[in-house]
Amino acid sequence: MGRKSVIAGGLALIAAAFAPGAAQSAEFGASPWLKGYTDVFGGVIPSVPGFYLRTDVYDYSGSADATIFNGLIELGVDQSFTATIPSLTYVTPWKPLGGTFAVNVTPSVVAMDVDVGLGIPTFTGPRGNTFGGFTVNRGDTNLALGDTVIAPAILGWDEGNFHWNVAAFILAPTGDYRTDQLANTSLNHWAFMPRFAATYFDPQTGWQATGAVLYTWNTENTATNYKTGDIVNLEGTITKNFGPLGVGVASYGMIQVTGDSGAGARLGSFESEVYGVGPIVTFTTSPDPTKALTVIVKYYKEFGAENTFEGETFDAAVSFKF
Repeated sequence: MGRKSVIAGGLALIAAAFAPGAAQSAEFGASPWLKGYTDVFGGVIPSVPGFYLRTDVYDYSGSADATIFNGLIELGVDQSFTATIPSLTYVTPWKPLGGTFAVNVTPSVVAMDVDVGLGIPTFTGPRGNTFGGFTVNRGDTNLALGDTVIAPAILGWDEGNFHWNVAAFILAPTGDYRTDQLANTSLNHWAFMPRFAATYFDPQTGWQATGAVLYTWNTENTATNYKTGDIVNLEGTITKNFGPLGVGVASYGMIQVTGDSGAGARLGSFESEVYGVGPIVTFTTSPDPTKALTVIVKYYKEFGAENTFEGETFDAAVSFKF
């Protein structure tokens, strides 16, 4: 593998940096950033100017003991969603500060399914009569546009086998949101997310390692007077390439570092965290970045959840330059 192989890998992942969140921490138990979305070659910005498209089908299912939906405390929540995420990046010919400058827009379409259950145990009344147990359930489904991420500035550099970039992302609340429904496809607030990502790739051995850290500032959901605290997302992959095929492991952590606030924060600061790990497989048809079609498949199993959903994710993506 050579320099072109590195760039071709970067084509696959440049869009991975720009993923909108689906309502799932925090209010709705969710981070504006899709957990584990940044993966292999996430530190690479392709040096060949032009348009790049990556489309993901991101499927998540999980459960939480309690979370806040639309200002109400919900107990025993199961949530699943499938997000279709076309991410369009334009790499410019500009070279500010010696780096490669790019911009990105990432809309989404989300199919959301939420079920809430409250279990009532058996109890004995004052006259000795026994009642229960029983469960009260309600659910909701929705298929609609999700929120959109805009990246007005991405700047990347390369030095030998090292590649890194800095980026500024903005989450715009373009999805469907109503206080009378559970299955919202929007967080109904803006978020500002700076990120740093770096990749080491040895073309002689085929080993690749990528790490990324992203910090999120959330604005208030004015419909519920709920302001989600600041969130840190950590993501990383290690893979070994065998010609066009790459195999390895991917992981992430979502850690809320400041408490929730506002009149709608009925569970107090409700700081959240969760971690995920699983296998990743990639396949690239060509080392030429102008011709490469890259397929990425990965699976995450979550653990260590506090005040948020814990479940599993399956993500399949295709990317290419056009």
